[in-house]
Amino acid sequence: MKRFLSFVFVASLLSAGSVLAQTGTGFIGNGYYRIRNYATDRYIYVTDNKDYYDMARDKEDFQAIQLWKDVTRFASDPGSVIYFEEVTPDHFDLRAQGTGVHSFTGYYVGVTKSSGTYIVSASVTKAGMQVTKYLTDDEQSSSDQGTMGTRGKLNYRKWIVDKIETDHATNYFGIKPSIEVGGKFYHPFYAAFPFKVASAGMHVYYIDEVESKYAVLKEIEGEVPASTPVLIECSSANPSENRVELLATSSAKVTGNLLGGNYFCNGKRPQESVDAYKVFDADKMRVFSVVDGQLVLTNNAQDRLNEIKTVDYSTLSMIKLKCLPSNTSYMKADSDTPAEVPVFVDGQVPDAIGSILAEQKPTAAGVYSLSGTQLRASSDLQGLPAGLYIVNGKKVVIK
Repeated sequence: MKRFLSFVFVASLLSAGSVLAQTGTGFIGNGYYRIRNYATDRYIYVTDNKDYYDMARDKEDFQAIQLWKDVTRFASDPGSVIYFEEVTPDHFDLRAQGTGVHSFTGYYVGVTKSSGTYIVSASVTKAGMQVTKYLTDDEQSSSDQGTMGTRGKLNYRKWIVDKIETDHATNYFGIKPSIEVGGKFYHPFYAAFPFKVASAGMHVYYIDEVESKYAVLKEIEGEVPASTPVLIECSSANPSENRVELLATSSAKVTGNLLGGNYFCNGKRPQESVDAYKVFDADKMRVFSVVDGQLVLTNNAQDRLNEIKTVDYSTLSMIKLKCLPSNTSYMKADSDTPAEVPVFVDGQVPDAIGSILAEQKPTAAGVYSLSGTQLRASSDLQGLPAGLYIVNGKKVVIK
């Protein structure tokens, strides 16, 4: 029995020679590409790292590879980004989302080309006969979501590849911010590829340290190494104005980063893969959010999490889990980490908040906002709107 990771098949789609694909670039050199089905225009997304195809038993598990038609989604989704490297004129290694063909299988793959598109197949001898299977989009409706499989025919077997370019009209990579505060846009981000910002007004940060009761953001200037969890400040809410340049390699290093990262949030794989999602742990994680107009790291931001439904196989009952979104960063926490930590850029911590939150000055009088603005000289909370405040040096929540 020989098992074929479905990721291997996806990789194979890209491994033909430098012949132009219809409405796509085809392979034009080592780099980052996106793949879509010729018949359905659905793009491939790598959403887990545990797929396989058992040709001998005709058994497949393609849940880690999802197909979506939404163009606005792929522009900012690392799951749609696949790097391939030519090893020989007929064989390639493909990598995405922290995994790759050669690292899993120990071999490289190749395909055939058809009228400028790419077709991948695998063959096995069963009962003395050779059987060939083709990787296809099995969903033949107009649905936005497709199904990876081997049952599609004709054009559903054909795939188009297109090189990702920073200045491309649509096939670029841009950051879609998920947080807006104080007129600024942010997004916690984690991806397997190294990059650097290409649009003006963008900044990339990591958590350098947590001093007393606030976290310090330190800027990464230039290249961001692969698999580095960060917080990105965007220039606007539009991904096309927050473009980043994807790099093949990077010599940059980041040390002392207190952030962690998560690749996947695939609720379809509760039993097959323990890596398909990361359940949020309020004791060990803090996520970026906004409280009282202040950027914070918190263990209580349900709106920042994804809810997935899965099966508890010990009781065979359906359960719901709160998980980290795919390709996002979070801060690692321990028993000494406050439940809520205000976040400031290095060198921009307001003097007031520094003196209020510092452990050596716990009795600063009055009511303050988290940004350090004094709201009242006394500790009277009457009439204040719901939110988080610093009262006489201590955090107080008004509900």
